[in-house]
Amino acid sequence: MHNGYNQFCPIAKTSEIVAVRWMPLVLRELMADIRTFNDIQRGIPLISRAVLTARLRELEHHGIIERRKREGRQGTEYWLTPAGNALRPIISELGHWGLVHARDSLTLEDLDPTFLLWGFRKRAIRDALPDRRIVVRFEFSGVPANRSKFRVLWLLLGRSDVDVCVKDPGYPVDVVMHGKIADFVSVYLGHALWRDMVGKKLFIKGDRDLVRSLPGWIRLDKVVGRDFPVVRPAA
Repeated sequence: MHNGYNQFCPIAKTSEIVAVRWMPLVLRELMADIRTFNDIQRGIPLISRAVLTARLRELEHHGIIERRKREGRQGTEYWLTPAGNALRPIISELGHWGLVHARDSLTLEDLDPTFLLWGFRKRAIRDALPDRRIVVRFEFSGVPANRSKFRVLWLLLGRSDVDVCVKDPGYPVDVVMHGKIADFVSVYLGHALWRDMVGKKLFIKGDRDLVRSLPGWIRLDKVVGRDFPVVRPAA
């Protein structure tokens, strides 16, 4: 366990749990209903497996998450407890503060295409999807040099699962979206509106009905200020 502040102050005690490197991002993924170890790491690709293991153990030790066996499959899932769900307003407000006050601190190195598509995966409204797989190919320009291999990515949308592929999955492509990564991120964060960007800086082509529906399915056409519901009952 990490060292504490040795104070009885509630802010100190909360910070000993939450204000630890990587911990807010681990909680961010858990609060987006990401429950397996591998998927949590996909949302935080720079965290090592050893550190992620340690953070999950700390959360379990403090009663913030619990481990459950996956239904019908091998492996373990991590679920928020009532104490974990009570942290939602804190994480939500961190995100809101960042949207409002940390906008100017974004750098080119922050523009990660894989994380952007992972965000679309989390936002996808599965119930609204048609009863078949939809394959969306993203072609980004202006990608940082250290992420140039992720200039082209695929988003696979389905009612039972949504996934991100860094290599061509081999399925026919239904929709192609292309533009600067910075402009996609601006829309994702709500700094710009899709309706103002499409056809000017961001472009989408494919089946007419899918082109019309896709922005709604991944919530590009709405201003999404916070990715984390503030109130959700424990499962």
